[in-house]
Amino acid sequence: MNAMTRLGTLGADSWHSLTAAPVNAGYRFSETKGRFRHTSRNEALLRFLGLTLVMGALVQWTLPNANFVGDPNSTKALLSIGFSLVGMALYHFAVRGHRSEISFDPIKGEIVVCALSRQDRQKGTRRIHLSKVKSIYVRRSDMPPGEAALRIRLNDTSHEITAIRGAHDEIELAHGLLCRDIRMAKKRR
Repeated sequence: MNAMTRLGTLGADSWHSLTAAPVNAGYRFSETKGRFRHTSRNEALLRFLGLTLVMGALVQWTLPNANFVGDPNSTKALLSIGFSLVGMALYHFAVRGHRSEISFDPIKGEIVVCALSRQDRQKGTRRIHLSKVKSIYVRRSDMPPGEAALRIRLNDTSHEITAIRGAHDEIELAHGLLCRDIRMAKKRR
């Protein structure tokens, strides 16, 4: 049975918090909303605020000198540097994206957890071999009502990885499919 058939039987085309898609030998699940829970409007507001701070660093040079303690030019220079750094940090934070993606590669026996940018490009990837996975479970306790997270517990550390977050029903279905395919991949080896 191929990935499209399995995803179709799960009703993955009508999911709201996750996007399911087939890949080479398996499938992947991506968050539609980021971990930071920003909507596009909030990200646009943060980008605007960042650009405003950077522009504010330049505009102050057009204003007359105020009577500060010390040299007015060095005070303006320090304020410009401060405004510029804070503005660029806000802009970078809003642009970078806050979504995750998980995929399973049955050929290599790896779970791949990726961080996605706003343009759906992978900006960070972590490959976890099945021999290092202690368990995969769905966590609901610290999430808003109706939300859940798919977490991976590793053998060699107490640190857990939150792979994806989304609607509880969708995470449960993704968890079931992922665990089923992991069991099948382990039987083949």
